[in-house]
Amino acid sequence: MEQFDTYLHELIAKKLSGQCNEAESAALQQWLDASPENREEYAILSKLWQDSSSAVGSQRQYNTAAAWEKTNQAIQPPVSRVKSLYTKYAAAAAVLLLLTTGAWWLESRSSLKKHEMAANDGKIKSLELPDKSVVTLRQGARIRYINGYHHNQRIVELEGEAFFEIASDPGHPFLVKTPNQSVIEVLGTSFTVQTGKDSTAVTVASGRVKLGLEGDTTAVILAGGQSGIWGNGQLYTRENNNPNFIAWKTGVLQFNDLSLLEILPQLADFYAKDIRVDEKYRETASQQKATITFRNQSCDDVLHELQLLLGFHYQQDGDTIVITQ
Repeated sequence: MEQFDTYLHELIAKKLSGQCNEAESAALQQWLDASPENREEYAILSKLWQDSSSAVGSQRQYNTAAAWEKTNQAIQPPVSRVKSLYTKYAAAAAVLLLLTTGAWWLESRSSLKKHEMAANDGKIKSLELPDKSVVTLRQGARIRYINGYHHNQRIVELEGEAFFEIASDPGHPFLVKTPNQSVIEVLGTSFTVQTGKDSTAVTVASGRVKLGLEGDTTAVILAGGQSGIWGNGQLYTRENNNPNFIAWKTGVLQFNDLSLLEILPQLADFYAKDIRVDEKYRETASQQKATITFRNQSCDDVLHELQLLLGFHYQQDGDTIVITQ
């Protein structure tokens, strides 16, 4: 990903200068194995390194353009390909040539590492970021971050759903980037983000956040108690009337005078079940209401309590549950 290119080039520089540790070598090899284009990029940068290595310790000025021209002559691609490669690798070449002038640069940047955490074992996971912000990942969520600043910003990338509690640092804005290119800029303290392929939903518990595309002047600012949805280039906002928006984190489900037809979709989301209502029972289910709270209970226990309260029947087959009269 673009914001982590510097870290990748640092790994390459360490490899070429013999400073890579075992974990870094493994990470670089994984990147090389990912595609022929990555191996081509490594070969070009390796050539740039070799062209510049003779200049280490000398007093002459390093000529990035000249080194690049030597590389172009060595690999001899078509002219149009040269322009494309020059655009893609010129910045990387500058980074690598700078690295050859002194080990101090590597030393000063050694703390800038890319990290990733996934809640892929069926449990939620909590993570304290380097800035002391706390992120709680819902099952199936994944987060990527660096333990430093990118252009004086704190940037994380999120897939799935997570709850953020952001440490105050006005001098370093906190941004959450998503797979669908939407960006959440933190102006307050705590909120949830739920990302999808084509949409992002944000619900603010406290403080304020800005939701929209990066650099988009039409982005909306959400305050505590509000929700926003970005999708297909459109932004929608509304008041959050769902007390269960972080039930997956707290384990507490609260229903206040809601119909069974309104309750069941929230149970389906919370327990990751497919809960269906028999068509013959839907009208009755829309009229049966309950005020009840569940705390860290199993799906079967919750359905049993509702069954005693409202008088329906249910059958379960794996993760599918059918509600009947």
